[in-house]
Amino acid sequence: MRADVFDALMAMTLASSLALVAVLVSRGPVRRAFGARIAYATWLIVPLTALVVLLPAPSLPVISVMRVVHAVAHYGPVTAATPAAMDWRSPLLLLWLIGVFTSGAGFALQQRLFLRSLGRLHALDRDASKHRIVRAESSMGSPALIGAWRPRIVLPADFDTRYAAHERELIVAHEQMHFAQGDAFINAVATLMRCLNWFNPLVHFAVTRFRLDQELACDAAVIRRFPEARRSYADAMLKTQLAGQSRQELPLPAGCRWPTGHPLKERISMLKRPLPTRARRVFGITLLLVFGLGFAYVAWAAQSRRPQTMASSPDAQVDVRLRINADSADERSIDIVSPVGEPFSVSGVDDAHPWEATFVARMVEGGDIALASTIRRNGEVIGNPAIVVKPDEPGTIEIGAPGEADKFSIEATLALQTPRKVETVDAEVSAAGATYRAMQPPTYPAGAASAGIEGVVYVALTIGANGEVEEAHVDRVDPQASAVLGDAALDAVRKWRFNPAHSSTGLPVSSDIVTPIRFVLHTDEEEAEEHASALSAARGAASVVGGQSDG
Repeated sequence: MRADVFDALMAMTLASSLALVAVLVSRGPVRRAFGARIAYATWLIVPLTALVVLLPAPSLPVISVMRVVHAVAHYGPVTAATPAAMDWRSPLLLLWLIGVFTSGAGFALQQRLFLRSLGRLHALDRDASKHRIVRAESSMGSPALIGAWRPRIVLPADFDTRYAAHERELIVAHEQMHFAQGDAFINAVATLMRCLNWFNPLVHFAVTRFRLDQELACDAAVIRRFPEARRSYADAMLKTQLAGQSRQELPLPAGCRWPTGHPLKERISMLKRPLPTRARRVFGITLLLVFGLGFAYVAWAAQSRRPQTMASSPDAQVDVRLRINADSADERSIDIVSPVGEPFSVSGVDDAHPWEATFVARMVEGGDIALASTIRRNGEVIGNPAIVVKPDEPGTIEIGAPGEADKFSIEATLALQTPRKVETVDAEVSAAGATYRAMQPPTYPAGAASAGIEGVVYVALTIGANGEVEEAHVDRVDPQASAVLGDAALDAVRKWRFNPAHSSTGLPVSSDIVTPIRFVLHTDEEEAEEHASALSAARGAASVVGGQSDG
């Protein structure tokens, strides 16, 4: 869970940072071409891009076979004296949370100090029902729009004496525009983004540019309403700027303050520019929509793709044939029949790197089969690769760099099976046979390996209702000369765990099966086909009917 949160945070940080760069580069040209309000709207691309990466990742295209999956991890030798590697995402996530709460506390303190600097607030009759205009006891920090949830327009104590009548009308119109656009709430969200991205200096810089574009957009809206008042509007900004220089102004995280901290020269220069025509604004909005949606789509499509699964029948099973570390001295071959969508595990032990692999198979579009895996070495996850293959065509998972002596590889061949329907008359007759849950490959007897003995050992098992092996004996071997392999097969099988069979009433019951275990030293393509044919016949003999094997 912590890893998922950290990965989502990193994905959002990367996507939002790229979007911020794009907006910062384009905001100037957009403002000159289409006006300040369109430039202000371009900032919507940032949250849109950050949110789309939280959507489900795009599906893999339907392909014939994906034989080799990229190397997902690199590991080296591990000795008993070396401590287990720690997942570095957990402490980083804790550090991020500490930074979030610390930043949030700092911004909350700034908001409180600003409100305290205003003194007591007195309601005015002027349009109070709509905009809640109040007068502050102090002249500091206002005019301003304060509060994210219930914003109020705050006028300074010397509002009537500092500004002329026409200037007062323009200032109130400016704050009313902030109110209409919801800018106080938007600034609170921007402050929240600064808390979540406290470690990213690009976000803190971008917020200052965002607040400037917000003020320029309000200026443009007021000038569009009062086109003859450009000179009076500039005079009002200048008076506020001069008054702010005589005292220390406090920041306002959740609100909009009449400009004292924004570049006055840039704002006044924008007042001299002609407003864009309606046709130019419409074209700018269209261009913004195309660019914004396209940027968000690219961020979404760039995520790691996943196979698109499809519904399968509840009794469908998949036959998984695994070759582990093929063409090496410690090659292992395993044949597992597991219900579609249910995980199963295999494991092995060697002196240097004990490993465990958990798999789950699902059907995907086009009749292909997806096999997802979690590979562990020495108890640590080293990768989560997945392959999509056509039935009976092999796919390969490789962990480690090519050429490494300790590279770990799995070759998987999958085939869909539909369990045979049987008629039952007893309520305790098995309606669903036992399936593999966790298994460890047998150890090849040293004497048999040196003598070049190969074969298939068919082991008869009695599986209890708890999924454990109650009894096991060698049913037969093929060829007979490979009987020396029987003890190794029994030693391995007794440690296996199963999903128990279930009766027609849904209760777990004991069952008997016959499972083939193949011992192979060297396998070429022709021998592989012969073994596959032999195991195909053996799987038919391992079906469970009425709690007894029909093999």
